Amino acid sequence: MHPVLLHLGPLTVRWYGLMMGLALLLSVPITAHFAGRFGIERTLIVDTLAVPFLAVLLAGARAGYVLSHPQEFVGNPLGAVLPPYAGLASHGSIAAGLLYLAWWCPRHRVPIWRLLDAMAPAVLVAIILVRWGNVMNGELFGDPTSLPWGVAVPGVPGGPRHPLPLYEIAGTALILLWTLRMAGRRPFDGFLFWSALVASSTLRFLLDLLRSQDRTVAFLTWGQMAAAVLIVWGAWFLWRGLRGATRAAADLGAARGR
Repeated sequence: MHPVLLHLGPLTVRWYGLMMGLALLLSVPITAHFAGRFGIERTLIVDTLAVPFLAVLLAGARAGYVLSHPQEFVGNPLGAVLPPYAGLASHGSIAAGLLYLAWWCPRHRVPIWRLLDAMAPAVLVAIILVRWGNVMNGELFGDPTSLPWGVAVPGVPGGPRHPLPLYEIAGTALILLWTLRMAGRRPFDGFLFWSALVASSTLRFLLDLLRSQDRTVAFLTWGQMAAAVLIVWGAWFLWRGLRGATRAAADLGAARGR
């Protein structure tokens, strides 16, 4: 593993930056494709939403990292806003993205949950790509392990460690396959998004059980705390949506039987 992919003269291409850029680049056509399938004009995604939304996601991801790692900025508070921006948090991007969409969607008469369903596959693809960047950076690895697939991380003592980014890539790929399969069978708007969010957050919570060095005084990592909130929040939305869909189907069946 090595963080640098190649050197092009004075330009250094790093794996993490390349994967982040690729994730942002692919998110637009993927979201536009599924938006069209779900009855949203693709031009709205490409021409109006894409650029400001991606900027908000990056800002939120950076803010989330700064808030969850305050110890890194005690002696250098300007490091939170000045380059090279080493450190992003997915939960911060989710919160910022939802707030922005809550403002943008009513102004363009787009159902927010339907748009989030269209974004779900792109979010999962982004997780897979960014986690590969983590692998090449030699970061986010878990506790020491004697399992045959343990990875020796350069500069980290304690022997081979659980390759948590690789675990997350595999788990997220399965979630993505399920999401694509269910894209044409959504029982209600928001089903794909909240299902993917709950599944991804559950995966993150379980993987962080193998990251004991990051646990706080509450015996949970910051990532687990955020994941737990998203799991409860998402489960509530799914329960409410499924109950509403079931009730609507029952009412339709009763009306047809009259």
